[in-house]
Amino acid sequence: MEEKQIHINNAVEAMAQKDDAIWSMDRDYRLSAYNASFAKRFREATEILPELGMDLRSIYDNAPFFSNCGPGCSKALERYATTSLHTFYKKGHARVHEFSFQPFTDGTGEVVGCCVWQKDITREMDNVHKLRESEIKYKEAQEITNVGHWNWDMKEDRLIWSEQLYRVFGQDSTKFKATFESLLDIIHPEDREAFASNVANSIRSKVPHDMVHRIIVGEGEVRYVHEKGRAYFDVHGNPYRMSGTTQDVTKEVLANHQILQQNTELQNFIRIISHNLRAPISNLLMLTKFYEWGTHSDNDDLVKKLEVTAQALDQTMKDLNFSLSLKRADREQFRNISLKEVIKDVEGLLSEDVHRTGSGIHVDFGSVEHIFGIKSYLVNILYNLILNAINYSREGVPPVVHLTAEHTDAGTSLRVADNGMGMELSPEKERKIFDMYGRLSGATEGKGLGLYLVKTQVEAMDGRIEVESEKGVGSTFSLHFAKRSPTDL
Repeated sequence: MEEKQIHINNAVEAMAQKDDAIWSMDRDYRLSAYNASFAKRFREATEILPELGMDLRSIYDNAPFFSNCGPGCSKALERYATTSLHTFYKKGHARVHEFSFQPFTDGTGEVVGCCVWQKDITREMDNVHKLRESEIKYKEAQEITNVGHWNWDMKEDRLIWSEQLYRVFGQDSTKFKATFESLLDIIHPEDREAFASNVANSIRSKVPHDMVHRIIVGEGEVRYVHEKGRAYFDVHGNPYRMSGTTQDVTKEVLANHQILQQNTELQNFIRIISHNLRAPISNLLMLTKFYEWGTHSDNDDLVKKLEVTAQALDQTMKDLNFSLSLKRADREQFRNISLKEVIKDVEGLLSEDVHRTGSGIHVDFGSVEHIFGIKSYLVNILYNLILNAINYSREGVPPVVHLTAEHTDAGTSLRVADNGMGMELSPEKERKIFDMYGRLSGATEGKGLGLYLVKTQVEAMDGRIEVESEKGVGSTFSLHFAKRSPTDL
C-alpha cells in the first residue's frame, strides 16, 4: 500500500507547479495527494484546509465548486475516464472550469483510486466563441457581397472552397470535386484559355491573379465572376499553393454593358439627328440670306424669328457633336502641359473682359509645373471657370480670382476660387449646374453650356470636378487629376 501511495504522490507532485488544481483519492474517497492550487480552491469553497486521509464525499455533496466531482469520480473508479465542464459566477462574471477524472491503477492494473484535474478554461472558451462569431460574420459578409474564398493545393491539385463559393459557381458541395480541371469545365469555353494564361502568368511572374471572366452554371446560365489571388512559394522558390477570392459581379457587368449600349445608341441617335437636320437647317439659313429686308415689316419680323431659331438649332447640333468628340478623347494624345503656357493663353483670351471689369487674376501654382492631359482642353476649362467668375461677380465688387495648384497622394489638384455672388448649393443643384444647359443663375445671358463642357473635358482627361460655394462670398471649383500610370511614362 505504501508503494501505491508513493506512486500517487509522485504523479501529483509532477504537476505541482501548475495553476490547475490537481488531487487524488483512493477507492474510499479519502484524499491521498494534492497540490497547492487544490488547497487554495478547497479553502475558498469550504473555509477549511484539506487534510490527507479526509473523506471527500461530503465535500462533493455540499460544496458547489466540487458538485460534479461525485459522479465523475464514481465513473473513474469503474475504469471510465470522463471530462465535464462546470460554469461558476464570480463577481458577476461567468468562469468555465474543466474537470478531468482519470482512473488510477497500480502495477497489476487494478484501479486503486481516482485522479482529478481541474483547470480554468474561460479564456479558451472565450476564444472559441469569438472564433465562431468571427466565422459567422465572415460567412454573412461573403453572402452579402456574394464573394467566396478558395485555396489551391498545387501538389495535390485540390481546391478548397468556402460554402459561398459553391453557391457562386452553382455547385453542390457534397457532389462536386473541386480541382483545377473541374474548374476549367465551369468557365466559359471562350474564356478558358485567357483564365489559364492569367493563372500561369501569376505563378511565373509572381504577380497577382486578377481578372473578370464568365462561367456557365445550371442549364446554361452565364455569370460573370471577378477572380483575385496570389501564389505562395517555398524556400526554394517553387510554387506550392494559391489562394484568393471569387466574387459574382454579374449584375455590375450587365449594368455596365447596358450603359455602354445606351451610350452607343444615344451617340448614334445624335449623329443621325444631326446629319438629317443639317441640310434643312442650312437651307433655312441660306434662304434668310436671300430675303429682301425692309419690304414688309411683318414679314421682316417673322423671317428674323425664323433665322434666330435656325441659328439656335444649328448651334445646338454643333454643341452635341462637340460634346461627343470630347468623350472620345484618345489617351495617346495626352502630353505634359506647361501650366505657365496655359495661363498665358487664358489671359490672352480674357484680356478684354479683365480690362473691362477691372478683374484681378492671381496665380500661385507652387511646385506644380505640369498637368498630364490635352492643352486645348485645359485652356478651355480654365477659360470658362474664370469667365464665369467675372460674369457672376457681385455688384460693385471687382472680380478677384485665385488659381492654385498642389500635388496630392492621388495626383494633382487645381483650384479656381472667386469672390463672386456665390450660390446656395444642395447636392441636386450641384449636379444640375454641370448638366448640359444647366445654369448658375438666370441673372446673366448664356446657354449654360460652359460648365457642362468643363466637366466633360475634365473627365476626358481622367479627372473629376467639385464645387463649393457660399452665397454672397464666392465659389471654388476644384479639379482633381490622377497620377500618371507607369504606361504613360
